[in-house]
Amino acid sequence: MRKSAASRAGPSTGPGVAYIVGEFPSISETFVLREMLAVEGLGFRVIPLALSKPQHEVVHRQARELAEVTIRRAAPLSGRSLLAQFAALVRYPIGYLSAAALLLRFALQQPRHTRELVSSLLTAGYFAVRMPRQVRHIHCQFGSMPATVGMLLAEIVGLGYSVSFHARDIFTREAILVAEKIAEAEFVTVCTDYGLNKLLRQYQLVASDKIYLVYHGVDTSIFRPVPLRAPGRPSLLSVGRLVEKKGFPILLRACALLRQRGVDLRLRIVGEGPDQVDLQRQATGLGLAEYVEFVGILSLERVIQLYAEADVFVLASVVAEDGDRDGLPNVLVEALAMGIPTVASDLSAIPELIEHEKTGLLAKPGDPEDLADKLERVIYDEELRGRLAAQGREKVLREFDAQRNVQVLGALFREAMRR
Repeated sequence: MRKSAASRAGPSTGPGVAYIVGEFPSISETFVLREMLAVEGLGFRVIPLALSKPQHEVVHRQARELAEVTIRRAAPLSGRSLLAQFAALVRYPIGYLSAAALLLRFALQQPRHTRELVSSLLTAGYFAVRMPRQVRHIHCQFGSMPATVGMLLAEIVGLGYSVSFHARDIFTREAILVAEKIAEAEFVTVCTDYGLNKLLRQYQLVASDKIYLVYHGVDTSIFRPVPLRAPGRPSLLSVGRLVEKKGFPILLRACALLRQRGVDLRLRIVGEGPDQVDLQRQATGLGLAEYVEFVGILSLERVIQLYAEADVFVLASVVAEDGDRDGLPNVLVEALAMGIPTVASDLSAIPELIEHEKTGLLAKPGDPEDLADKLERVIYDEELRGRLAAQGREKVLREFDAQRNVQVLGALFREAMRR
């Protein structure tokens, strides 16, 4: 019988996998939580190692058990951290000195990275003495600082490590020493074919034989289709951090155009971020104050309720000025899993999920008029809505089911442990 995230009965006693993450629990990175739970469902024991505390009080219900066993780093220069370095040196003398030598070599090659390297070594030393001995592999979510810590931690304790790359760590300069991290890793996973090809083009010599495509997935027993609603006031939903790459200014302008065409819509935006005040001002300036609701951060259970109430899901992603962009946003997978007709930007890896006219509609990035046209079609074309809803759900079942996709990751973990 398949074990869903909702029915998790407790930690496994199998071989341990330490997951190094930036923040845990993270309200905006549900894909990390889903993967951890699915990996535990394969018989591994997952131990989260977090670089920071949660930024929000809202915690997804499924994260609570893992949150209780999460090890969070101490401040790098605190007494606890410095004492841990001495303990790590005593327990793993060869490994700790080897990690320090790696730091020195990398710092001499690229001095601008010295601060992150020193902080990462102190974090790795702290984790080395706090991590259960049951751990047999280290997995890093994101190729940025979590992978820097993971590379040094693996050197200290003598274990293999792996890295999952996503979007920002591929498309911006945030991640340092990427070639070195890939070369040292047992394997590397990427959650989109678009991102995988970008890494291969840049790091072919070190990545060609160890990089794997592993799509994020959803628990399709939780994200289930809801009946399409009877015609009425169209309800639009968008979910994401309120940052440049999500394209919310484009979405608001598209909604203003729809209002000019006489569409009596309602838009709910779930999420928060640094652009919130500007977006609220823009909505008011466009005459959308009574049509747009910024609902903030919500639990997963509440977000699922909003999915069920939506007629159309929309995400207007763009490329940010620093090059950051969405890979394949997990909210799109969730929306399709629930059978919601979806409109998204023709950008990055999004077409790997949203096939135009089949599983959704694709709009030109940064073009509010084209986005408005696509939204208007989905709102009023009942036959199109039904077709997109059915085929979108089928696409998720076929390619983005979490329980199926995690089997690839589980096999990679087992092979790494055998080596």
